Amino acid sequence: MSATAKAALMRLAVTFLIGLLVGVLVGEGAYWLLRGESENAPRTIEIVIPPGTAAQIAKGGAGPVLPPMVFTEGDVLVVRNEDNVSHQLGPLWIPPGSAASLNLDRPSAYSMACSFQSSQILGIDVRSRIRPIDRFQGILAVLIPTWMLLWVYSLVAVPLPENPASQSPMT
Repeated sequence: MSATAKAALMRLAVTFLIGLLVGVLVGEGAYWLLRGESENAPRTIEIVIPPGTAAQIAKGGAGPVLPPMVFTEGDVLVVRNEDNVSHQLGPLWIPPGSAASLNLDRPSAYSMACSFQSSQILGIDVRSRIRPIDRFQGILAVLIPTWMLLWVYSLVAVPLPENPASQSPMT
Protein backbone atom coordinates (compact mmCIF):
# COMPACT_ATOMS: atom_id res chain seq x y z
CA MET A 1 0.00 0.00 0.00
CA SER A 2 1.38 3.37 -0.97
CA ALA A 3 2.12 6.18 1.46
CA THR A 4 -0.68 8.25 -0.10
CA ALA A 5 -3.25 5.48 0.42
CA LYS A 6 -2.11 4.99 4.03
CA ALA A 7 -2.35 8.73 4.68
CA ALA A 8 -5.83 8.86 3.10
CA LEU A 9 -7.08 5.92 5.21
CA MET A 10 -5.55 7.39 8.37
CA ARG A 11 -7.25 10.71 7.65
CA LEU A 12 -10.57 8.91 7.02
CA ALA A 13 -10.25 7.13 10.38
CA VAL A 14 -9.34 10.29 12.32
CA THR A 15 -12.13 12.35 10.74
CA PHE A 16 -14.58 9.49 11.40
CA LEU A 17 -13.66 9.48 15.09
CA ILE A 18 -14.01 13.26 15.32
CA GLY A 19 -17.37 13.07 13.49
CA LEU A 20 -18.49 10.29 15.85
CA LEU A 21 -17.54 12.38 18.88
CA VAL A 22 -19.45 15.38 17.50
CA GLY A 23 -22.44 13.15 16.62
CA VAL A 24 -22.59 11.65 20.11
CA LEU A 25 -22.22 15.05 21.78
CA VAL A 26 -24.90 16.69 19.64
CA GLY A 27 -27.30 13.72 19.47
CA GLU A 28 -27.12 12.70 23.10
CA GLY A 29 -26.93 16.31 24.28
CA ALA A 30 -30.18 17.09 22.47
CA TYR A 31 -31.74 13.91 23.85
CA TRP A 32 -30.88 14.79 27.45
CA LEU A 33 -32.11 18.36 27.04
CA LEU A 34 -35.40 17.41 25.36
CA ARG A 35 -36.30 13.99 26.76
CA GLY A 36 -38.99 15.24 29.17
CA GLU A 37 -41.92 12.90 29.77
CA SER A 38 -40.98 10.40 27.07
CA GLU A 39 -38.58 8.64 29.45
CA ASN A 40 -41.10 8.10 32.24
CA ALA A 41 -42.86 4.79 32.63
CA PRO A 42 -46.44 4.76 31.32
CA ARG A 43 -48.74 6.59 33.73
CA THR A 44 -52.38 6.39 34.70
CA ILE A 45 -53.97 9.83 34.74
CA GLU A 46 -57.37 10.29 36.34
CA ILE A 47 -59.95 12.96 35.51
CA VAL A 48 -62.77 13.34 38.02
CA ILE A 49 -66.10 14.77 36.90
CA PRO A 50 -67.43 16.42 40.08
CA PRO A 51 -71.09 16.32 41.16
CA GLY A 52 -73.22 18.98 39.51
CA THR A 53 -71.09 19.30 36.37
CA ALA A 54 -73.99 18.71 33.94
CA ALA A 55 -76.13 21.35 35.71
CA GLN A 56 -73.22 23.82 35.69
CA ILE A 57 -72.66 23.33 31.94
CA ALA A 58 -76.42 23.64 31.26
CA LYS A 59 -76.30 27.07 32.95
CA GLY A 60 -73.38 28.12 30.72
CA GLY A 61 -70.58 27.23 33.16
CA ALA A 62 -67.17 26.01 32.10
CA GLY A 63 -67.04 22.54 33.64
CA PRO A 64 -64.10 21.20 35.65
CA VAL A 65 -60.68 22.75 35.13
CA LEU A 66 -58.35 20.20 33.59
CA PRO A 67 -54.56 20.11 33.48
CA PRO A 68 -52.87 20.26 30.07
CA MET A 69 -53.92 17.16 28.16
CA VAL A 70 -50.44 16.13 27.00
CA PHE A 71 -49.59 12.45 27.34
CA THR A 72 -46.98 9.96 26.18
CA GLU A 73 -47.87 6.83 24.25
CA GLY A 74 -48.67 4.02 26.65
CA ASP A 75 -50.37 6.27 29.22
CA VAL A 76 -53.91 5.42 30.36
CA LEU A 77 -56.57 8.09 30.88
CA VAL A 78 -59.20 7.18 33.49
CA VAL A 79 -62.38 9.26 33.70
CA ARG A 80 -64.33 8.93 36.97
CA ASN A 81 -67.89 10.27 36.93
CA GLU A 82 -69.16 11.55 40.30
CA ASP A 83 -71.99 13.49 38.61
CA ASN A 84 -75.60 12.27 38.64
CA VAL A 85 -75.83 12.04 34.80
CA SER A 86 -73.86 10.08 32.22
CA HIS A 87 -70.98 11.79 30.42
CA GLN A 88 -69.00 11.14 27.26
CA LEU A 89 -65.37 11.60 26.31
CA GLY A 90 -64.71 10.44 22.77
CA PRO A 91 -65.44 6.71 22.66
CA LEU A 92 -65.98 6.52 26.44
CA TRP A 93 -69.49 6.53 27.90
CA ILE A 94 -69.32 6.98 31.66
CA PRO A 95 -72.52 6.36 33.65
CA PRO A 96 -72.95 8.10 37.05
CA GLY A 97 -70.76 6.65 39.80
CA SER A 98 -68.53 4.68 37.43
CA ALA A 99 -65.23 5.04 35.62
CA ALA A 100 -63.91 4.27 32.16
CA SER A 101 -60.39 4.17 30.78
CA LEU A 102 -58.79 5.04 27.48
CA ASN A 103 -55.45 3.55 26.42
CA LEU A 104 -53.38 6.22 24.71
CA ASP A 105 -51.26 3.95 22.57
CA ARG A 106 -51.04 5.91 19.32
CA PRO A 107 -49.19 9.22 19.06
CA SER A 108 -51.45 11.90 17.59
CA ALA A 109 -53.37 15.06 18.39
CA TYR A 110 -56.97 14.11 19.16
CA SER A 111 -60.05 16.28 19.34
CA MET A 112 -62.77 14.35 21.20
CA ALA A 113 -66.40 15.00 21.95
CA CYS A 114 -66.63 15.85 25.64
CA SER A 115 -69.89 16.37 27.55
CA PHE A 116 -68.23 17.70 30.72
CA GLN A 117 -66.63 20.77 29.08
CA SER A 118 -68.63 23.79 27.93
CA SER A 119 -66.96 23.71 24.49
CA GLN A 120 -68.12 20.06 24.10
CA ILE A 121 -64.63 19.27 22.77
CA LEU A 122 -61.47 18.17 24.55
CA GLY A 123 -58.08 18.21 22.84
CA ILE A 124 -55.63 15.47 23.77
CA ASP A 125 -52.02 15.36 22.57
CA VAL A 126 -50.32 11.95 22.70
CA ARG A 127 -46.57 12.10 22.03
CA SER A 128 -44.37 9.20 21.03
CA ARG A 129 -41.72 7.71 23.26
CA ILE A 130 -38.09 8.05 22.28
CA ARG A 131 -36.73 4.65 21.32
CA PRO A 132 -33.05 3.62 21.16
CA ILE A 133 -33.20 3.51 17.33
CA ASP A 134 -34.31 7.17 17.35
CA ARG A 135 -31.24 8.09 19.38
CA PHE A 136 -28.97 6.07 17.06
CA GLN A 137 -30.45 7.76 13.98
CA GLY A 138 -29.87 11.16 15.59
CA ILE A 139 -26.18 10.36 16.05
CA LEU A 140 -25.90 9.10 12.45
CA ALA A 141 -27.63 12.23 11.13
CA VAL A 142 -24.80 14.30 12.61
CA LEU A 143 -21.94 11.81 12.16
CA ILE A 144 -22.12 11.20 8.40
CA PRO A 145 -22.17 14.79 7.09
CA THR A 146 -19.69 15.94 9.74
CA TRP A 147 -17.31 13.13 8.86
CA MET A 148 -17.48 13.82 5.13
CA LEU A 149 -17.05 17.58 5.54
CA LEU A 150 -14.11 17.16 7.93
CA TRP A 151 -12.42 14.76 5.53
CA VAL A 152 -12.86 17.07 2.52
CA TYR A 153 -11.76 20.13 4.51
CA SER A 154 -8.71 18.25 5.77
CA LEU A 155 -7.74 17.45 2.17
CA VAL A 156 -7.98 21.13 1.27
CA ALA A 157 -6.15 22.36 4.36
CA VAL A 158 -3.40 19.72 4.33
CA PRO A 159 -3.09 17.91 0.98
CA LEU A 160 -2.07 14.27 0.97
CA PRO A 161 1.59 13.51 0.19
CA GLU A 162 2.18 12.72 -3.44
CA ASN A 163 2.88 9.15 -4.41
CA PRO A 164 6.53 8.95 -5.56
CA ALA A 165 5.73 6.21 -8.07
CA SER A 166 3.26 8.46 -9.93
CA GLN A 167 5.78 11.25 -10.52
CA SER A 168 7.31 11.26 -13.96
CA PRO A 169 11.06 11.74 -14.28
CA MET A 170 12.14 15.06 -15.72
CA THR A 171 14.12 14.96 -18.87
